[in-house]
Amino acid sequence: MGKEDGFIDELLSANLAKRPMSVADYLGDSLGVEFYYRHPRSYARRGIFSIHEPIPTIRGVNRPIPQGYQIKHNDPVKSLDGIRPLTTIERSYIQTFPPTFHFLGSKTEVEQMIGNAVPVNLGQYVAAAIKHYMDINKQ
Repeated sequence: MGKEDGFIDELLSANLAKRPMSVADYLGDSLGVEFYYRHPRSYARRGIFSIHEPIPTIRGVNRPIPQGYQIKHNDPVKSLDGIRPLTTIERSYIQTFPPTFHFLGSKTEVEQMIGNAVPVNLGQYVAAAIKHYMDINKQ
């Protein structure tokens, strides 16, 4: 309260990763696929992603590949063989929910919760930076 914007930026930046994390960095090959479908906001955008590229935003919608999906010029595949959307639970892992976390609600409600969630590990990271700030600024 009463601080200028950016007062904690240095602490928030102190332990950032050197590069964006990929699905493979986080989950290894546990998905059993190298490419997956993520429903695009517009059908003009690509929908196929590699587990080796930075993780795109997890959205609150998780749809199957539409019949007739046309591979885009920037989709990293030539065929849809073996391509699938991530499951609800796989999407929760990317949001860093632990495997023991139990969601309550319909499939649609759970998908929305996962898409709207702040990643668990990000919340812990920010909380730790705030705690550190408070510890070093005790008056």
